[in-house]
Amino acid sequence: MLRPGEIFPSTVLTTERLLLRPFTAADAPDVHAAWQDAAFVASAPVGYPYAGADLPTAVAWCTSGIEQRRLDGKGVGFALAPRAGGRLAGHVALFGADWDARTAEIHYWTAPWARGHRYAAEGAAAVARWALRDVGLERVHLQADTTNAASRRTAEAAGFQFEGVLRSLAPTRQGPRADMAVYSLIRADL
Repeated sequence: MLRPGEIFPSTVLTTERLLLRPFTAADAPDVHAAWQDAAFVASAPVGYPYAGADLPTAVAWCTSGIEQRRLDGKGVGFALAPRAGGRLAGHVALFGADWDARTAEIHYWTAPWARGHRYAAEGAAAVARWALRDVGLERVHLQADTTNAASRRTAEAAGFQFEGVLRSLAPTRQGPRADMAVYSLIRADL
């Protein structure tokens, strides 16, 4: 049973260029398209159920799945919508919340048509700082495959500090196990 304060609040965040908001059914076609992208599928963890998933799965995820994770106290997800309008740019989520330790992991992806604009870094920075300042977390961390230069650049651009490498941590779709770079942002960093 969840104790008071063990559910991320439902909120909308804004940055200079982005509106970070809950997903809606209207986002499902763009989410589905992003999940089909070859780069997304190749970089998704083995066993990640959404890499290559179908449109009905994207609809369910956008309309109830991601919200249920929030209601269960496990995390919160944000759609990255450009404030100037246009297609969904990406997703930033906190997951694996440990309410006793006051920590969570952060995850992000950028839709193929929105890459190169640093939307993921802008969104990840906003979500992490919100979690540390307003939600009361003490640490937000992430792991990125050491060969995924874009994800590592995103983490650094969002203000996360490199902590080290966990060797041979995760199986990959390409065969050999991946070394994972660990990054974090803690309340004292703010």
